[in-house]
Amino acid sequence: MPPVRVATNLPDKDVPANFEERLTDILADSMNKPRNRIAIEVMAGQRITHGASRNPVAVIKVESIGALSADDNIRHTQKITQFCQDTLKLPKDKVIITYFDLQPIHVGFNGTTVAAATM
Repeated sequence: MPPVRVATNLPDKDVPANFEERLTDILADSMNKPRNRIAIEVMAGQRITHGASRNPVAVIKVESIGALSADDNIRHTQKITQFCQDTLKLPKDKVIITYFDLQPIHVGFNGTTVAAATM
């Protein structure tokens, strides 16, 4: 269940209405996860600086149970960065992504943890 948070200092009007759905499709493909397990949160209009500059930037946090490794993260980063370049008009050096590999015991969903649900 990858929860993904996209924070940007771009105003909400500059984020396409279908941004979440399109990013869901990209991540589902790249991570080999079902679409209905991916949660996207977009926080536009945030006060974010990068390099002491207020130029447009996106800071993205991807959490997942598995589907994250050195090679996987390069692939994910390339796809997410290209998507942000195309949709948000950000240069690739203004798309910052962090990855967190979660343990199933630390993810709650559908009234239980993922670990308990798969027992």
